[in-house]
Amino acid sequence: MRFFRSSKRPPHGLNAKLPPPPASLQSSTGPKETTITYTGGALCVTLQRAKSRFLEEEGPMRLVWPKDQRLGITFIEMPQGGVAVKDVPGMRCDVSPGQELTRVNKVSVSGKSFQEVMELLQNAQSPCVLDFSPPPSPILVSEVLGPARLLGVRKGMVLRSVDGSSMVGANLCDVGSALHGASDSAPVRLTFTPYDNVVHLRNRSSSLAESPQKPRASFRNTLGIGAVLAALSL
Repeated sequence: MRFFRSSKRPPHGLNAKLPPPPASLQSSTGPKETTITYTGGALCVTLQRAKSRFLEEEGPMRLVWPKDQRLGITFIEMPQGGVAVKDVPGMRCDVSPGQELTRVNKVSVSGKSFQEVMELLQNAQSPCVLDFSPPPSPILVSEVLGPARLLGVRKGMVLRSVDGSSMVGANLCDVGSALHGASDSAPVRLTFTPYDNVVHLRNRSSSLAESPQKPRASFRNTLGIGAVLAALSL
């Protein structure tokens, strides 16, 4: 098992009450965001993602943006087109990273290029109404063995990024592809962060509609880095 270098950042909102994941995936140790460098072999971390694409407890989100004020949201282009939230300032808790911008003043922007969406935002009348998808289901750490734990990874944390590319809203196969070929000469940096750093608490009344009550999605999509990656011939 080859590990080296670990960096930690100050925690944000660790005293806030965490929304689900299930209790079995929550951690009470107050973890800090940590970045580890993976050079191949066993990572000693098991990752899980709910079958549902979105968090079932949340609905779509609508923001009204007076254009004489700064929006304060950084967007990133999605592989299939359209844009999603990349970063939000710490004081903003109404949107989360990974949420897709679906409409601008009732005009659909799904599938549009980044430039098209930015031009539409720039030319839109004020106040500008922005509609977002529900927050995506994050990839969670469900099991941690000794070496990864020593580097600060904890059960219930979210895989936030791989080599700076956001994994919020990604699939487990995206993680496998990102780790493929990692070696001493081509290390891969994985950043894990507390759950509430990614999925912000939100006022229910700000949602467009409440999500219907459904049984919780089962966490059957599991990726055990090292063991399963070998089986997938990555």
